[in-house]
Amino acid sequence: MFLLNKKEKSTFKLLILSSFFLGFFISFTNTQDIIAKKALGALDWQLTILAMIWPVSNFTSIWWGKILENSKNKSLYFLIVGFFGRLILVSGLWIINMNQYLILIGVVLSFNALFIPAQNSIYQTNIRKQNRGTLYGIAMSVATLIGMILSYFYGKILDYNDNFFKYILLFVGITGFISSFLLYLIKTPENSSAKKNKLTIYTIFLEPIKRTFEIFKKNKEFLHFERSFIIYGMGFIMMIPAIPIFFVEELHLTYTKSFIAKAIIAQLGLLFLSPFMGKLLDNKHPNYFNTKIFSFLSLYPAFLLLSSIFNNNLLKIGFVYFAYLLFGIAMAGVNVSWNMGSIFFAGNEDSSMYQSIHVTLTGVRGIFAPLLSLLIKRIFNVYAVFIAAIIFFLLAALSSWFSYKENI
Repeated sequence: MFLLNKKEKSTFKLLILSSFFLGFFISFTNTQDIIAKKALGALDWQLTILAMIWPVSNFTSIWWGKILENSKNKSLYFLIVGFFGRLILVSGLWIINMNQYLILIGVVLSFNALFIPAQNSIYQTNIRKQNRGTLYGIAMSVATLIGMILSYFYGKILDYNDNFFKYILLFVGITGFISSFLLYLIKTPENSSAKKNKLTIYTIFLEPIKRTFEIFKKNKEFLHFERSFIIYGMGFIMMIPAIPIFFVEELHLTYTKSFIAKAIIAQLGLLFLSPFMGKLLDNKHPNYFNTKIFSFLSLYPAFLLLSSIFNNNLLKIGFVYFAYLLFGIAMAGVNVSWNMGSIFFAGNEDSSMYQSIHVTLTGVRGIFAPLLSLLIKRIFNVYAVFIAAIIFFLLAALSSWFSYKENI
């Protein structure tokens, strides 16, 4: 059991409400690639770009982080995310081709690079250390449950008519804005360390890069944490463009079956285990924690590979569903570590810049991983991408283990 003080209770109420509406946005991000492949007929290179958009757009996060680090009141940024990173999805009503879809997703996910460090600042300032992981896990479970329910209905709707994805975008845009607006309402203490710097090319663009290297130089543990996540991320992002190809061209799955795997079964771990994983992270070193979850995650591509050897459709889909069950268990841990780990390493410093560095490095691997995935598929086949992912996950586990041993 854990006890909440007055500030934590009032904050958590709004976090839970926001998470409810965040689930609508998550339901779309979990299904956007299948929509691209089946509804818009995305080609391999377009799926590769789609896979790159999320991590590459995160590259801007260190600049957002610097702005947040120098802002006394960070609430306003949730309104910016709400309008440009959520409500803009309403324009999806007028999408007629895959290139327009790519542009819209690019705009939405670019502002998500601001959302993540801004949300972290709420957990750092309003939630005590011993409760952060657990409360984040509970909030994530709520968002996940809503996302799972909606994803099932999306599958049924799109199996009836592909073109209805436009109305899904409308729905997600409105509810996504509500989620951000609720975070805007959370009162956080003013950042007393914020500096009023004159905006110059140096302070806007170059200082965040300098600050990044300063943090890495003085905080080697955080550097090692990021090294392991880069290795893990290579495997994870490589699989993103491969999955819709595998599902549609190799397994010939319907929208409903695809969404049950990716957006329902895969989310069971997040739904039921997020609070548990959050509590584990509260009591374990992040690098030790990551050793376990990266190792376990390697089972996910392994069972997807096994699904392809069966001619029997029931066995085939059974192995796919089991692979995503394992994926969900592992990602419950990865998600908590990915979002809360940087706060551990920030200590008493403002975590905005730490999380922004963490998010930005997603962009670094996002440049290379999808291209490597496409190259491997062209030279070999889609199955070879899964084998490469297994290797990266195991290497990430080893990196985390050596980092942990080096610093205990």
